[in-house]
Amino acid sequence: MSRLRTERLVNLVICLLSSRRFLTADKIAATVPGYEHDPSDAKAHEAFQRKFERDKAELRRLGVPLETGTDSVFDPEHGYRIARRDYELPEIELTPDEAAVLGAASRLWQHSKLAGHAGDGLWKLRAAGVDVRGGDEPEVAPVLTVDEAFAPVMTAVGERREIRFEYLGIADDAGTKRRVQPWGVVCYRGRWYLVGHDLDRNATRCFRLSRVLGHVKTHGKANAFTPPADVDLMEHVASFHRATPELPPRRATILVAPGKAAGIRRRAEQIGPRRDGGDPIVISFTDPRRFAWTLAKYGSDVTVLDPPEVRKELASVLADIAAMYRPTAETAATPVEAVR
Repeated sequence: MSRLRTERLVNLVICLLSSRRFLTADKIAATVPGYEHDPSDAKAHEAFQRKFERDKAELRRLGVPLETGTDSVFDPEHGYRIARRDYELPEIELTPDEAAVLGAASRLWQHSKLAGHAGDGLWKLRAAGVDVRGGDEPEVAPVLTVDEAFAPVMTAVGERREIRFEYLGIADDAGTKRRVQPWGVVCYRGRWYLVGHDLDRNATRCFRLSRVLGHVKTHGKANAFTPPADVDLMEHVASFHRATPELPPRRATILVAPGKAAGIRRRAEQIGPRRDGGDPIVISFTDPRRFAWTLAKYGSDVTVLDPPEVRKELASVLADIAAMYRPTAETAATPVEAVR
């Protein structure tokens, strides 16, 4: 959403919250910045009406209780308002134990894609006067991580938008293209799974996010489908897990720089004679993408010799990481602002 539209929606909400009466579209156009136009100009007025209809639909999609009505039976035109009693959230009341659980849960996400959202939630709770620190905090806390596909898939779930991606199934030698209507994402036994409707197979399917290859792309408009109300995502994943055997362990040969990558060396099943550039190490893995992310943490200290599948995944991971830090034309021209 553009900055101008965001500001216009915020101003519209403030305007409708501040009025006890129903405001007509003409009154809103004369009051809310962003709707200014000449009512006598037919094209300009038609453009305003389309813009206003889109904004009303967006507010309702976001859950804003937008009311339509009149203040009197003699009013010829309907108006709009937002009842404050329906808009405001009730006061947050948590027991000390509940607040401690929320604080502990947020710390699980501190090194994952949802760290920002978890931090925002804690700030809101603290602003409401809730103590989320808890009484006895462990000195060492677990950390929850997510796969690269997690963020785009969750966004598509919230927008109810079709996604497309390449997926490496348990019996596949190469990735296959999938078109899915995503219903939800759940964590089962430490791994993340997507449950949705596979459009090509016309059936409900379960996908492990670590087996998604490359980028997840959205397709089509938002609110394109409605997930079944009675679907149990966790039970579906559990059934899928019981019926699907785990991938058998495979072996990879990694060239490790002398004296480097101690974590990889500890997992070695076999260490060959030293050669130019380092020590060849044989190590087992099951998921090429997850294994590539593990190797990427060691940078240039490790080189994949075999198999080619892991080499390809590692190259893809490193390319994604490099793209995150590649300066754009704008940032390159204004380095001071980029640092700020």
